[in-house]
Amino acid sequence: MYEPQVIKPKLPVDPQKSHMFQLHFYRRFFDLDTETFFRKIQQALNPFNGAQAVDDELDASDSELYGFIWITGTLIFLVFVSSTGSNLLAEWLHPTKKSQKYEYSFDLLTLSISLFYGYNVVVPALFWGFTTWFLKFPQPTSLIRVISIYGYTNILWVPITVLNLLIVLIVNNKKHHLLLNLLEWLVVLFSGLVTGLSNITKLRPIVQKNCLLLHEGDADASTKQAWAIIAGLAVAHAGFVLLVKISFFGITA
Repeated sequence: MYEPQVIKPKLPVDPQKSHMFQLHFYRRFFDLDTETFFRKIQQALNPFNGAQAVDDELDASDSELYGFIWITGTLIFLVFVSSTGSNLLAEWLHPTKKSQKYEYSFDLLTLSISLFYGYNVVVPALFWGFTTWFLKFPQPTSLIRVISIYGYTNILWVPITVLNLLIVLIVNNKKHHLLLNLLEWLVVLFSGLVTGLSNITKLRPIVQKNCLLLHEGDADASTKQAWAIIAGLAVAHAGFVLLVKISFFGITA
C-alpha cells in the first residue's frame, strides 16, 4: 500500500550560527518593527536624550542597520535635490544678463553618498576600534550599535534641506550674497550642533562608564579620559559639518 511521503518543514536558520557569506547572517541587522523604528527616530530628534545608548531594553533593537541605511539614503537624496534646486531657483528668480545657465552634475550625488555614508561608517568604526582594541573598554559597545546611533541622528539634517530652498526664495544672492552666505552658515552650524550633540549625548554614558571601570573608580582620571574621547568625536563632527557646508550649501555668485 502506498504511503505518502511526509515532508518535514525546514527549521529557520539561526542568524547567530550562520557566517558572513550566508544571507541569514545579515537578517538580524534588518529585523526591526515599525513601532521600534519610529521610537528610535523620536529619541534621535531629542539631542539631549541618551536613553538609546543606556536602556537595556533597547539593546537588541540598537544593533540593526535598517534605520542607518534608510535614513541616510533618504537624506542623501534630499541634500542633492536641495543643493541642485537652490541653484536652479536662484537662476530662475534672480536672472542676470551675464549669468550663465546653471548645469547640475550627478557627481554631486556621488559626493553626497561618499560623504554621508563614509562619515557615518568611518567615524563609528574608529571610535569602536580605538575604545575596544586600544583602550580595551571592559564593557565595549558593538560597532553596529554605534553606526545605528549615528544613522538615526541623520534625521536632524533633513530640515536643513528645506531651509536651504526657503532661504533662496527670500534672499537675492546677486544683491545680498553676504547675507545669504551668513544665513546658510547659521543653518548648517545649528544643524551640525544638534546632530553632534545627539551623537555625543548617546555615546557619553558608555564612554564614562568604561573609563571609570578602566581607572578603577578614579573619578578625576576617568573624567579626563572620557572628555578627551568626546572631544575627538566633536572635532571629527566639526570637520564633517564644514565639508557639508562647502560641498552642498554654497550658491554660486
